[in-house]
Amino acid sequence: MKLSSSILAFSIALLAWAAPAVGQKPSASPADTEKGFTATESFQSTLNSQERLFKLDSNFGWDFTKYFGVFAGVPVYFVNVPASTTTVGTTTTTTPATSNNGIGNAYLGLVFRASNSRLEYGSTITAGAPTGDTTKGLSSGRATVDWDNRIEHSFSRLTPFLDGGIGNTVPDSKLVTRAFTSLGFVAHLEEGAEVELIKHFSVGGSAYQIVPEGNQKIFSKLVAKGATGKVGSKNVFQTSATASGNGLTRENGFNTWVGLGVGRLWQVQIGYTRSTTFDLSSFAFNISMNVAKLVRSRKSS
Repeated sequence: MKLSSSILAFSIALLAWAAPAVGQKPSASPADTEKGFTATESFQSTLNSQERLFKLDSNFGWDFTKYFGVFAGVPVYFVNVPASTTTVGTTTTTTPATSNNGIGNAYLGLVFRASNSRLEYGSTITAGAPTGDTTKGLSSGRATVDWDNRIEHSFSRLTPFLDGGIGNTVPDSKLVTRAFTSLGFVAHLEEGAEVELIKHFSVGGSAYQIVPEGNQKIFSKLVAKGATGKVGSKNVFQTSATASGNGLTRENGFNTWVGLGVGRLWQVQIGYTRSTTFDLSSFAFNISMNVAKLVRSRKSS
């Protein structure tokens, strides 16, 4: 309770810190923000020996100014769980391979950006509609909301950042596609830094924390309703389709990555993510294309 309340207070303090920057100069998050139509297609994955999660996300919006915009989108998930064999004593159990595909929760959001000599600041409020299938773990069946805040400051080639927010579901990040959908109050925090080694090529690392409060309900993307999950796992989202209880979404972990900008349209991140709480090490990637820039370049040619 104390930690999540502290994150909420800290987020409000960030708003007060960044607010005077409005009207001073264009935001640098991203630096080339333009007014008008925005569109991004991204494809990301989290892969390990236990599961393979893929997400295709189509995001469209409109920036009214360099500081304020709206966006909407819908994710599509592709989930595969390899077959596994578990031996307990003299009993051997084989769990067959499964797959799970479908759309997740469609979302609508607001974005605010500001910058000054002290920091770059961005804030988003995202609301999700329960359009995903609860039996596949792609939705909780309830509307969701998340308020996220990010601050960063560049010291030459080094850019430290702090990202924090609150909501009623655990959100995905660029490198972590969650194996479940959750319902219940959570605070999430990520702190790290990125270093640009050469132009358009960088390396980075971060630590993250998920801090739940009160009862949490999870809907597994790995175990279909009525099916049996992996025998012997300590992680409830690998063994049961649904579960409810205190602290189920609590998690600590870290990420490392390399980033590459390909021309003006493509951004690629390839990395390693480790959940120390769930004892999962994963290979991860995120590939995104700026569709709006592609459309503008074709119109101008």
